[in-house]
Amino acid sequence: MNPRTPLVFFSICAVADFGLGYIRGHSIGSGVLAMIFGLPLTALLYLILKAIWKSNDGSGAPRS
Repeated sequence: MNPRTPLVFFSICAVADFGLGYIRGHSIGSGVLAMIFGLPLTALLYLILKAIWKSNDGSGAPRS
């Protein structure tokens, strides 16, 4: 896995959380709060996707 992959994933999710919070709350503050409170769920989603990605390797050997 590329070391920049988690940074890109979290950045994309943070922008999406900010956008949805801004649209729903009509203020920058609500967008920032949505971005902050979305981080734990983003981390959980990242760990789940990482585990699924590792299990779909097919070779049986652990990835490095």
